[in-house]
Amino acid sequence: MTSIKMILSDIDGTLLNDEADLLPSTITGLKKAAAQGAQIVLASARSPKGMFGLAQQLGVHSTMIAYNGALTAATDAADHLTVMEQQPIPLAAAQAVQKVVAQRWPEASLNIYTNNDWYVEQVAAWEEQEADGIGYQPTITPLATWLATPQTPIHKLMIMAPASTIAAIEPLLKSPEFADLDVYRSKPTYLEIVATGVSKAAALKKLLVDEQVATPQTMAFGDNFNDVAMLQTVGIGVAMGNAPQAVKDAADIVTLDNNHDGIAKVLQVYFD
Repeated sequence: MTSIKMILSDIDGTLLNDEADLLPSTITGLKKAAAQGAQIVLASARSPKGMFGLAQQLGVHSTMIAYNGALTAATDAADHLTVMEQQPIPLAAAQAVQKVVAQRWPEASLNIYTNNDWYVEQVAAWEEQEADGIGYQPTITPLATWLATPQTPIHKLMIMAPASTIAAIEPLLKSPEFADLDVYRSKPTYLEIVATGVSKAAALKKLLVDEQVATPQTMAFGDNFNDVAMLQTVGIGVAMGNAPQAVKDAADIVTLDNNHDGIAKVLQVYFD
């Protein structure tokens, strides 16, 4: 029987292949690991709702690290959340982002993520693109009005815009005026915004305490720079073959890429 009690996996570029599908070998490997007592934790910039369908395909009902670590929670088919840990964006900072983007870059799409909800001003090309990727539609609402009296914590903001617009917005949001925020690009046209200190690794450390799992009993799979700290926090950090070299250098193991059974190959070693 393996000593691995928790397996964490990033989603895009790791758990999913380039067609955004789960490989049959990945499903089989993770189901076998779960049957042998490993807790499977999905860790992503997505909402819990955006991960739930994948969890169902894997046959796991587990806690998820959502919004890159801003929310650790379980969810169900009715979008009911069980929150374990959260670190929301301070309201004043979220209001300031909305105001400056609306005034200076009206062509940009600002998105608010709270619990399982996704709020936008309108549904146009950017929003349709994101909806296709995560599998559900946003709620249309005036964002300034919603932010005036929010009923739920703001876990993530995201700005979608042409790369040149993102390149103009990013330095402003990284300035001392927005010290309460951590800002990074997940792709040239996507700017992700969370509270300062939020990361998959920070959420993982809290989860290990909550679940009473020792660090040497953990394994994680990832493919990008925002996975590095997570790979270094677990007992066995696995970088996908499609990861940048710096991510591979930070891992204990480098496996095949996300199109070629990379996850399954590693799991075969630890789960017979």
